[in-house]
Amino acid sequence: MDMTAATWSPVVAGLGLGVALASAPGPVQAVLLGEAVRGGVARGLRALAGASATFGTLLVSLALGLSVAAPSGSAFRVLRVAGGALLIWLAVEGFRSAGQAVRGRVPTERRALPLAARGALAVLVNPGAWLFLGAVASPLLGSASRLGGRATAVFAALALMAGAAVGDVGVVLLGGMGIRRAGERVQMWVRRVLACVLAVLGTWLVVQGVTGT
Repeated sequence: MDMTAATWSPVVAGLGLGVALASAPGPVQAVLLGEAVRGGVARGLRALAGASATFGTLLVSLALGLSVAAPSGSAFRVLRVAGGALLIWLAVEGFRSAGQAVRGRVPTERRALPLAARGALAVLVNPGAWLFLGAVASPLLGSASRLGGRATAVFAALALMAGAAVGDVGVVLLGGMGIRRAGERVQMWVRRVLACVLAVLGTWLVVQGVTGT
């Protein structure tokens, strides 16, 4: 009985870590909230699908034996610049689309990055996500593998992904069902504030990456 509890404890820990990760504001949550406010729950969920699939693939790869260390040095600087550039681009696009909506124009999306790709990139070029994978997820899944084998490690990875997805669904519902019902004027200001947050965060990441601070 004790052995069973010890074996499955990493799975429970993974679920809790996932929920905690989603509840901590970051680039992924800002992107999901912005997309949900912009186009409703369906749009937010499409972006979430890309983020969850990418994060889940990385976690399962860790559970199956892939070794990931917390990024440092030049690699971390490049990651910061790339992540910052993505956030600045999304901020500019979000601010422009908010202005078009206010003027009664339908924002053009023929050249826009697909929603699933936005969610995926929000994970892939997110320095915080890679720090989490290397410093937190990797030791947890390694412990799960030692206690119960690869199957337990995979279950722990899926539990972590599920916990994060549940929290992120809440973010999408807040934007798509909460803020969108507050009226067009509120939506416009929320979208512009989110765009400013993304721009500030992106600029901060680029500066840190370039200067190495």
